[in-house]
Amino acid sequence: MKNEIKLIFYIVFAVLVSGCTSIGSYIISNPDVYLSEAEFIKAEPEEIGFTKHEFCSHNTKECIPYLTAPPYLSEDFTEGSYVYYNLHAIGNGVENTISHTMTPDTFNRLKGTALLLHGYGGSKEVMMATAIYFRALGMNVVIPDLFGHGESNEKFAFGTREHQALSQLLSKLTNKRENKELTVVVGHSMGTLAASNLLSSEHVDAAILLAPMMRFDLAAKEYLPNKAPMLNSIFSDQVDDIVTQTMEDASVTLEDTDLLINLNESSKPRARA
Repeated sequence: MKNEIKLIFYIVFAVLVSGCTSIGSYIISNPDVYLSEAEFIKAEPEEIGFTKHEFCSHNTKECIPYLTAPPYLSEDFTEGSYVYYNLHAIGNGVENTISHTMTPDTFNRLKGTALLLHGYGGSKEVMMATAIYFRALGMNVVIPDLFGHGESNEKFAFGTREHQALSQLLSKLTNKRENKELTVVVGHSMGTLAASNLLSSEHVDAAILLAPMMRFDLAAKEYLPNKAPMLNSIFSDQVDDIVTQTMEDASVTLEDTDLLINLNESSKPRARA
């Protein structure tokens, strides 16, 4: 409700000084105006083993806030204890519940690093639930904010420009290891675009794409009616113009948001779900 009130006030004000295309472009580039991501874990990152950091690219000077956490160790779990999470979500009349349990005897099956990338309107914190699984597998986890999301101060870029800084970050975090370990990028929604871009990095071995995003002009037409019906009722006739202006403002092309191009050019393992 808070986000909806904020959005209504913004639209009323903006209509007085601008057109629908400019309003729509602003809203797309600032998803926190109208989106409220589900709070999957009601705990501060530090309370459940995460540490906050910031990395700034030495080339572009772009900075990325991120969380890290080490793998779970079986010796830290008392007899009868285990890792368990239960995710319950309701949206558009559809109700989903996902439960998963991992006991200490199943820990440490893999060694390496998992880079977890949230989707449009998300933040690093919403990926902490996903991190539970990879920590139990035996992997270090790294969870950044995409540009224009969470605590990021960088300009929203549709997930198309983060890969350069993220590749440098992975180099910093993984180069010190003596043994070759697996580095996997896991992207959700818009985060799959950044993940597909990272397939070109020498520091990434494979990618897992969860609910991959379509090219953004196609994604916008699918997203608005289902996820933002109020916005769709206002802007449905101007979607093409809004997408065009938003991309021009961000200096991003439609081809930049087409992850199939990256997938076709890479021979590295990837899985979609």
